[in-house]
Amino acid sequence: MTVRDLYVELDSRRVFVDSKEAYLTAKEFDLLELLMKTPGKVYSREKLLDTVWGFDYPGDVRTVDVHVRRLREKIEKNPSAPEYIFTKWGVGYYFG
Repeated sequence: MTVRDLYVELDSRRVFVDSKEAYLTAKEFDLLELLMKTPGKVYSREKLLDTVWGFDYPGDVRTVDVHVRRLREKIEKNPSAPEYIFTKWGVGYYFG
């Protein structure tokens, strides 16, 4: 999957930004893959926890925020002004 400067190899679970590999954790990759496969769809933190972490995950919804922040730091040129993963304030996150 390719969007602008972001290239994701689903089979090998590798991610490249501007032809440089970005090393993601398993959960970061799962999160990115889900968002990329449904561009524009907004996911609540709870839905992301259920989908990416599984129904029995005992963690806090802020876990999602931490993973999104780390993912942005790895794939965005300027994480404060994202080009790929956006926040819909009060609702959740989406890929744009």
